[in-house]
Amino acid sequence: MKFETRSYAHAVGEFNYHIQLTVAYRRQIFANEKVLKLTRAYLVEKLKEINVELVCLEFGPEHVHLFVTNCKNYAPCQIVQFLKGFSSRMMRKNHLELFRNFLWGSKFWSEGYFARSIGCVTTERVRYYIEESQSKHWN
Repeated sequence: MKFETRSYAHAVGEFNYHIQLTVAYRRQIFANEKVLKLTRAYLVEKLKEINVELVCLEFGPEHVHLFVTNCKNYAPCQIVQFLKGFSSRMMRKNHLELFRNFLWGSKFWSEGYFARSIGCVTTERVRYYIEESQSKHWN
């Protein structure tokens, strides 16, 4: 995928973010393949709904990295709020039995997050980091 400056109705620019979300209490719930796949599906669904393009998405046992682009209409904190809110609500509503012993209360994600804007110079490096370097967390 080539990253270039885009022209929008009232803006020109590049709006790419690397976002990392961590599970509450750093519990390794993504070691359960079903939890990982369901969470992935909810994150992808929400990104499609808000019209943000997903470049790549990879999981560690207790966190997830996303590389998103075409984010002109949303600040990183809004994207995080949408993703965490929707995925947490759907996982707790529909699949609580899969992780009930690991998380308690109404938490699924930790309160914080990591977000960094990404320019065209570093996009391939970020993609490489997200796609290739997560295996170290599974050892």
